[in-house]
Amino acid sequence: MSQTVSCPACGASNLDVCCYDSMMVVRADLAMFTLRCPACGTKVSSMQNIPSQLREEVRFAAIEVGAGMGRTC
Repeated sequence: MSQTVSCPACGASNLDVCCYDSMMVVRADLAMFTLRCPACGTKVSSMQNIPSQLREEVRFAAIEVGAGMGRTC
């Protein structure tokens, strides 16, 4: 299930975080997503839980760069 955010400029409420321009992972389940509103072009950023369909991609990327996500030591 995708997560959506609303555009603060025009009120469009169907911005899908899976269609992000950039994602900054904060922890294994949380990220800052930045995307453009398809209705007005405004750049929208939002802290959201990482959708389940992106979690494996995030986990793989963390392994590739040695981010060590999920370590508790």
